[in-house]
Amino acid sequence: MKENEGARFGRRDFLKTTAIAGVATALPGTVLPGRAAATAPKARTRGGKSRLLFMTDAPETYAKIIDALKSLKGADLAVTVAKVNYQKPEELGEAFRREDPDILFMVLARVTTISGNLPAAMGEVDVPVVILPVNFDLIMLEADLAAAFRMRGTYARLANSEAQALELVRTLTSPRILEGKKALIYGRPFDSTSVPAPNLDADYVYARTGVRIEYRPIEELRRRLEEVRPESAREEMERWRREAAAVVEPTEHDLLESARMYVLLRSIVDREGLSAISIDCLSFSFDAKSTIPLPCLAFTRLRDEGIAAPCEADVYASLSSMFLETVSRKPSYFCNVSSVDNEASSTVLRHCVAPVRLMGKEAPPLRYNLRDYHGFGKGVTPEVEFPAGIEVTMGVFSKDLKSFVWWPGRTRSRKSDTDRPSFPGTDSKMRRYCSNHLEVGIKDVDRFVQSIGGIHHVMVAGSYRKEIDEALTAMNVNVIGPADLAAPEA
Repeated sequence: MKENEGARFGRRDFLKTTAIAGVATALPGTVLPGRAAATAPKARTRGGKSRLLFMTDAPETYAKIIDALKSLKGADLAVTVAKVNYQKPEELGEAFRREDPDILFMVLARVTTISGNLPAAMGEVDVPVVILPVNFDLIMLEADLAAAFRMRGTYARLANSEAQALELVRTLTSPRILEGKKALIYGRPFDSTSVPAPNLDADYVYARTGVRIEYRPIEELRRRLEEVRPESAREEMERWRREAAAVVEPTEHDLLESARMYVLLRSIVDREGLSAISIDCLSFSFDAKSTIPLPCLAFTRLRDEGIAAPCEADVYASLSSMFLETVSRKPSYFCNVSSVDNEASSTVLRHCVAPVRLMGKEAPPLRYNLRDYHGFGKGVTPEVEFPAGIEVTMGVFSKDLKSFVWWPGRTRSRKSDTDRPSFPGTDSKMRRYCSNHLEVGIKDVDRFVQSIGGIHHVMVAGSYRKEIDEALTAMNVNVIGPADLAAPEA
């Protein structure tokens, strides 16, 4: 490849060698040609009282727990009781539609053989359901009811005690962790070059997550770059040069252009109160004639400063980055799941953008070199030295945003292979996939492979089992993960 022929190596070729997107088609919510997009749940009003419908055939028997729900500390609930005949399933659907609740609380009849066919008879139930067993020594029918709801896409939780049922309701009435946050993506709406999302739209994203998402054309960035004052960009450039262990390939021009992009993006974030920003960078990053600076270095700085800045306009990973960064209060490593080793029980994560402040704002920054983009002689990416032996959390939302694939891990020491050619036997100067790579030890490797949420995952340092579980419960999101959510030993 000649120095000025970067465009000959196509984006599709790159994706074929670095992605495992095919696995994603097996996951819920993936839209294939000719199939309809997912239907958004009803957008519920946040703030004020949450409406809970208590459904039972014997209200007087459950007066105590009904009163406990009405006075539940930390939850502002309006509780309505519906007396129904479980032998007439149509009554359940009529009561649900009439009351239009935010949470459905169900107690089956003491004597009944009906359970699994109730969800189908009720019709669409787009709110979380809490099921309280009549007899905690005999929960078979309630378990079948929960499974039937889940099969239809309804978030259903089976309580194992009255106390647990109350705690579930309290969590479900908590504000969603991403409620009201704003994300801006530059590119075609829900049509990323690498990760298109044809089954999503802005209303669906808000209904599922609470995030307001907006798209704008990339061309707007090119125009607005002229607004950046040279002195501001130069100051940012000098900071990168001063803090890096070494500047390997990038020229002063590339450093300055990367700094200009950061100054512009930071000004947009500040002016519009954004929590996340992304760009469909793969639409131009392999184009030798592109006049837009690559955003890799800018994204690193933004992440270190507490702004989610995922790559490639991937809306699924954008929401995942926002989620994990909010939970952990640390920047995330947005990455490709490059390979999985069953024998070593590990996965290798690669990408060109990695946070320098992976361990948090108060911890020392990671050592890093400044490299060019994929060995193409343009752009700037930070090549960081990841610490070995630390617990990490990996995760990503499913394609329908109804589930979250969540895996604990522990980083391992690994010899760098990034300077080996990606395609041996050719004249390609392309660095081996990406500037950054990290090996992570994981459990249940086979299950991890079959649960991969798409091309990208998001990783943060630390373990947040309780916080993640509570936040996902409040978001009405199911968890996909290993049986043991503790990180493997070093």
